[in-house]
This record gives sequence, C-alpha cells and structure tokens, in this order.
Amino acid sequence: MPENTNILLVGFDDKLRAEFDSALASSGDVHAVVHQAGDFRQASEAIGNRAPQLALVELSTDLKPLKAFTEEVHRSSPETTIAAAFRPETFDADISESAVLIEAIRVGVKDFLRRPLSSNELAQLLNRTRQHRPKSSKRGKVVAFISNKGGVGKSTTAVNAACGLALRHPDEVLLIDASLQLGVCASMLDLQPTTSLTDVATERERLDETLIRQMALVHDSGLHVLAAPADAIEAAQVDDDLLSRVITLARRTYDFVVLDTFPVFDRNLIAILDAADLAYVVVESVVPTLLGTAKMLKVLDSLDFPTEKRHILLNRYAKVLGCLSPVEVADQLGQPIDHVFPYDKRFLIAANAGQPLALHPPRFSKIRKELQQL
Repeated sequence: MPENTNILLVGFDDKLRAEFDSALASSGDVHAVVHQAGDFRQASEAIGNRAPQLALVELSTDLKPLKAFTEEVHRSSPETTIAAAFRPETFDADISESAVLIEAIRVGVKDFLRRPLSSNELAQLLNRTRQHRPKSSKRGKVVAFISNKGGVGKSTTAVNAACGLALRHPDEVLLIDASLQLGVCASMLDLQPTTSLTDVATERERLDETLIRQMALVHDSGLHVLAAPADAIEAAQVDDDLLSRVITLARRTYDFVVLDTFPVFDRNLIAILDAADLAYVVVESVVPTLLGTAKMLKVLDSLDFPTEKRHILLNRYAKVLGCLSPVEVADQLGQPIDHVFPYDKRFLIAANAGQPLALHPPRFSKIRKELQQL
C-alpha cells in the first residue's frame, strides 16, 4: 500500500507551486499531499499541525529567517526534511552561490533543488526523503470510516474495528470521534465523556503527544477514545488544522488511529483523508445510497485518493427479494466489495447496551469471521 508523502511548500513565488505540480506529475507513482505557506510564520503553524515529511523552502540570500524556521522544525517535527529550491541567477555577482548553499546547510537545510524544478531531481529528492526518515520516529496507521449519508452503520463498524484492534493491541489504539455534530462513539462504548475534542481545541497551543493521551477516555477493552464535542456549537471550535494536528500527534504515540467521520465532504474530512492510510467506505444495499456512494467515489478520484487505499464495506446485507447482491453492488460502484456484514439484530442490541459486538462476538457465526477480518 503506497504511503502518502506530505509536502509543504514555503515561499512567495506563485510559480513555485506550478513548477512543483508539473514536476510531480512526471515523477512517477508518487502519492503526495501538498500544502503551501506564503511565509515562515504560516509554515511554522503548518509544520506543527501536519508534520510533513518534506518542507521545500524558497531560498534567498537572507538566511536569518530560514535559520529560525529550521530550529522550530527540529523542535516540533524532527522527522521533517528541509530542502531549498533556488534560482542560480538570483545570486548577485559578488555573492558566491556555493557560499550561500554551504551556509544554508549549516542552518539546517538537508537538500537542494535548482529551479525550474526537474521531475527527475524531484523524484530523487522524494526518494532520499523517504530513505532518511528517522528510524526511531513512530508513525501509527490511520484508518478512517466514511460514508455519503448517515444511518448506514459507519459508527458501528468504526467502533467495532477499534475495539477489535484494542483487544490485540491494548493501549495502542485511539478512536477519534470526528463526527463532530452527531458523535455517538462514546455512548456506543457506554462511556461518559469527561473530556472531548472541545477540550483539545481549548488546549491547542500546548498540545503534544502526552496531552493527547491524557485527554483520551480509556475503555475496559484497552481502547482509548477522543469523544466528539457535546453539540454543534462546541463542534464549531474544531477545524481542519486542529484535526490534522491531533492525528499527527496521535500517530506518534499510538500504533493505530481510527476515525469515525461526519457524512459530508468538507475541509475536516479532506484533512482526515490527507492523513489516512486507509479509508473504509460504508454502504448499504439500497439504490439511492449506492448512487450517492458512486458520486462520492468520483470525488475521491478528483482528490487523488488512491483506489488501493479505499475498501468498500457492505453493511446490513440481507438475502431477501429486492435486495441487491454484493456482486450487483460492486457493479454499481465499479469497485470490488471487501467486506460484507449481514444484517444482525445483535448489533442493535450491543449498541443499546454500550457493549460492542467485537468484545463478545457470537461463536461460529459469519459476524465473528467478518469482525476478525476487519
């Protein structure tokens, strides 16, 4: 499964992004999520929120701001490689290009690209960046559960998947309820939230890995949970930058980060998908739902979210007259079905009791097998 390469471009020159996009398009099978910052202040915020693997900085002869920026990056995101892009003709005749580059190395720049950017040189830089990632830096897997509408069992599958993982990896799984306005994960686990993403938003200036763990609720299964805000008003305090920062910090301290999401395409969901290693698209065998899901898959295509990173989960399937079969659902979506969960009232009973079925799956049942595979 290819891993997203998160890249931050830093500079005022609008042509830098155009050059980068053109070179990236010719650099082979590279899955990149690119953000841009116009100055070092914006870049420092982006580094803290998103911890990109690469920061490509527009180089000038004034290296003082660059020095301060590299020092900040080394403190907040040591796994980020800083490279500089430069035009040789920008150096005055009395200024040695080599002297500037050597001084840039001294302040923390690890690599250089000449402009206009070359696709071959960019590909080589991205390869070096992946190879030089610190071996000690933890990078847990991020899994999102998404849908085009509510009521299809997205939260149920997210909670059960997280519980199943937590039984195998206690205290190493974090469930984030990013269904901000209608979050139900805590209630499905019979937890009474004492903290939520609202509290995380309040403490956003001092967030770190330790604080993320301290704010998470702990379930008996060993699952840690960041609950959704209490209502839509509190939810307004949580934005895409905060979610990106929470995911970045969470994957540094947990082996798995599972996200339930709100069924609408907005900046928050895009931030989640930018960070996700895998997205489960939850559907039901209902034609209007499938038509909406097919449109959502096209949106994922437009966002360059790779097909190999999305799995289709058909939920509540029943072999009754008029219900589309998994093969027919796959034909409607143009993508294979990865999991089929049959309709089973025990999911409803488990949700009402706050005891996810993954904690006590019925023996010798298809439900148990599907839960284990998920």
